[in-house]
Amino acid sequence: MATEAEHAGPARRLRKPGWKDPRLLVGILLVVVSVAGVLTLVSVQNQTVPMYVARQDIALGQKIDADALRVVDVRLDTVQDRYLAADEPPAADLHANTLIRGGELLPLAAVGGRDPQGRKPLSVELPQELPVAVGVGTRVDVWAAERGSNSTTYGEPKRLLQSVEVSSVRELDSGFGGSSGQLVELLVMDKDLPAMLSAIANEARLTIVYNPGKADQ
Repeated sequence: MATEAEHAGPARRLRKPGWKDPRLLVGILLVVVSVAGVLTLVSVQNQTVPMYVARQDIALGQKIDADALRVVDVRLDTVQDRYLAADEPPAADLHANTLIRGGELLPLAAVGGRDPQGRKPLSVELPQELPVAVGVGTRVDVWAAERGSNSTTYGEPKRLLQSVEVSSVRELDSGFGGSSGQLVELLVMDKDLPAMLSAIANEARLTIVYNPGKADQ
């Protein structure tokens, strides 16, 4: 005949663990640590920083002030130090030393004020329309036809510039008292400036031709 102790043994083994049971406490601790780890990882991955982006295209040599920029929150991870942060206003003497497209972050290598290739921006006024393919960042050749002695004829065109970069294009004012056409800004090396300036001063007829090839070395 079973004793009272034998009947009590199985009942103790099937008893639900209480709040003081070590196994339950360890399980709760593991769940808390796991949730905290996930939340920390998500927080780190979603961390963003305010950075400057260009409102619109910024041409080489153009002054960069607060009006030319806007602030966005982005996640850059390890490359954050390569771009202009928005933690303080832009420097008063900040200029673009390359073309910066609208909506792009500003690489630190692209701001400062001097073109790495030593080019100078030169504005050329054109009465005729540009080829459709020509725009900011494209390359063009510039041909010049000298004005004849009777001021109504022009000589044979000669190529003055080859594969130069276009840094800016804008329409000239038109209407009463104004002139129509386009003003194109080209990035020109010092050695090519005299011929271009002479052609402009002598009112040569300038023509821009799209050049899809690479720049001359």
